[in-house]
Amino acid sequence: MAAAPALWQTGWELLCCLYLGGLVGALRALAPGRGRGAVLPDLVLVGMLLLFLQSYAAGYSAAGTLRWYMGAAGFAGALAAHALLDPLTGRLRRALLRPLRRLRHGLLCPRFVSLRARRAPKCAKTAAENQKKSLPKQPHLLYNSNV
Repeated sequence: MAAAPALWQTGWELLCCLYLGGLVGALRALAPGRGRGAVLPDLVLVGMLLLFLQSYAAGYSAAGTLRWYMGAAGFAGALAAHALLDPLTGRLRRALLRPLRRLRHGLLCPRFVSLRARRAPKCAKTAAENQKKSLPKQPHLLYNSNV
C-alpha cells in the first residue's frame, strides 16, 4: 500500500482533479441534455473523465495511484461545470436550432400531411376488408354428436 501523501499534496491533487472534472463537465454542457441523444455523450465523457483521472494519478500524483477523493473531486468538478454552463449552452443550442425547426415545419411537414391525406382512403378500405376477414368461423356440426 502506498504511503499517505502530505496534506498540501492532497489539496493539490484535489484541485487538479476538480480542474479535470471541470473540463469534462464543460464538454458535457455542449451535448444534448435529455432524450436518447444524451446517453452516448454521457458514457463517452464519464469514460474520458476516468481516463484523465487515472492518467493524472499515474503520472503526477504523490501516491501514484488513483484514490477515492480524486474520483469524487473529478465528478464534483464535472457536475459543477455542467450546472454552470448548461443554461448558457442550452440557450445557444436553441438559438442555433430554431431556423432548422422552422425549416422542418415549413417544408417537410406539409408534404407528410398531404401524403397522409392521399393514403387515408386506401387505409380505410384496407381496414374494412381486414375487419371482414377477421370474423369468427362458424363451428361445424358433427354427425352423430351429442350436442
